[in-house]
Amino acid sequence: MADTSGIPIVETPVLVIGSSMVGMTLSSLLAQHGISDCITVEKHASTAIHPRAAYFHPRTMQIYRELGLYEQMKQESYKYYDEHAGIYDVESLAGREIGRYMEDLNEGLERISPTSRLFLTQQMFEPLLRAHATKHGADLRFSTELLEFQHDATGVSALIRNTATGAKQLVRAKYLVACDGNRSFVRQKIGIRMQGHGLLSHSLTIYFKADLGRFVQGKYNGVIYVNNAHIRGFFRLDKTGREGFLAVNTAGERGTEASRFPAVNITNERASEMLRAAIGADVEYEITLLSPWDAVCDVAERFQVDRILLAGDAAHIVTPNGGFGGNTGIQDAHNLAWKLALVLKGQAGGDLISTYEAERWPVAKKTVDQVFERYIVRTAPEFRQEGMEVEEEVPEPHLELGYQYHSQGLATKGLPGGSVTSDPATATAEAGTMAHHVLVTTTDQTESPARPIAGLLGRTFVLVAGRDGGAWVRAARELSRKEDSTLPEVVAHQLAADGNESFYEKYSLLTSGCVLIRPDGFVAWAESKAAATSSGTTGISTTVEMLEHVLRGILCLSSSPGMQDFKSKM
Repeated sequence: MADTSGIPIVETPVLVIGSSMVGMTLSSLLAQHGISDCITVEKHASTAIHPRAAYFHPRTMQIYRELGLYEQMKQESYKYYDEHAGIYDVESLAGREIGRYMEDLNEGLERISPTSRLFLTQQMFEPLLRAHATKHGADLRFSTELLEFQHDATGVSALIRNTATGAKQLVRAKYLVACDGNRSFVRQKIGIRMQGHGLLSHSLTIYFKADLGRFVQGKYNGVIYVNNAHIRGFFRLDKTGREGFLAVNTAGERGTEASRFPAVNITNERASEMLRAAIGADVEYEITLLSPWDAVCDVAERFQVDRILLAGDAAHIVTPNGGFGGNTGIQDAHNLAWKLALVLKGQAGGDLISTYEAERWPVAKKTVDQVFERYIVRTAPEFRQEGMEVEEEVPEPHLELGYQYHSQGLATKGLPGGSVTSDPATATAEAGTMAHHVLVTTTDQTESPARPIAGLLGRTFVLVAGRDGGAWVRAARELSRKEDSTLPEVVAHQLAADGNESFYEKYSLLTSGCVLIRPDGFVAWAESKAAATSSGTTGISTTVEMLEHVLRGILCLSSSPGMQDFKSKM
């Protein structure tokens, strides 16, 4: 690093590079977990100014529900988009409909999620997220760039500069998280390569003003794929037909090499030809911006080097098909935030951070391959070559709500075949899976209606015991009250006597069993049977030891024996 003498130094637990959706979400989640003094830097002067990344998945909305933003996001969304919008395929807006990939975004979703899918453009959403993060103490520094950095075994030293004033500052952080996008400066400097399907096309987004209401109102709303002899891409339009953009993936004669590069040497005249071909009728319009971008489906070979971690587009890059880019990045942040917080508080071992890559890399790789499949099938089937590996499409709910983790941060016997996805409607919840959606009634509930299990989660570890599992609840509370314990709190709930049959079925538990759920809403451990002492009678002391043993293993605090070994000594 260059000479930094005379430059003021500040210390922070976490330095986040990039304050788009992923970076600000990470800052908000860290603040929620008690780490509000992290610093987030963003080279741009403000939040997004163009309507990108408009499609939010139900899992992502569960995360924003935890942050208290869900209802506000829905209200904003429904001003511009129909709750029951879809994903369509047409020859042109004025032409015939070819098919529908999803007729109603939220049809049947209430059976597997407490939250819905919704459209909300990045320029509408990021100000809400920024206000929330700032309110909760996050230090967001816009117009600030990372100049250089170096890392060692104990942390990262980074030189940052305010682009408006030129003032420099040296930041010493225990961890650095790179959320600095697909051209990540951090990733390139530490030598992490990207791998996957490579460049698919030099694509183009055309931002424009027009009144397309007569083509979409009462007919299309949401994402509209366009496939004709002149252009292949998609519109994202609001329900009035006045706001949106056209993304062009290929244009011109199908299958030619030139068709893959519509953004090369682009002019307003050429962009107008593409827009007219996509609309399929003569209308008045004004092109406001041409934004070239590379369509790529790749994943970083690693997500961590020492105390530097990658998240969002810095870790994985996909095309917009299915809206998986931003959603996957936000879920990276959700997986990482609680781990960083507990390690920084001394409540978890440093190896817990390593479980971030172990858990998120396979999910990212699966997502990259699935988005590639959607790109080829929906937009560029002519480029499918003999021998090209294209996965069979996995249904959206399997990717959005059924992805699974495998790591030492889980007390698991191993999910079938190291699988990455499952059907959230039929699969049972077990260690490594998301805490599947069910309505529960607990004994500590003051209101009579059942509530989603997701409403119990998000702050710390949560233990949910069956109606006959009182010993588990008492043991969890006893463990949290231990004066000499440095473990995080375990909040315990016992199910009421009636009305929880779906929970026992979904979690494969007896009424005397329990499930331990991590702060990120993933099942960490489950025990079907009653708590028992070595003599076979239900009690607290041995059960407290058992829970402590489980929790210490999950938090990477010891290389203690597995649960089977523990039980054999009881």
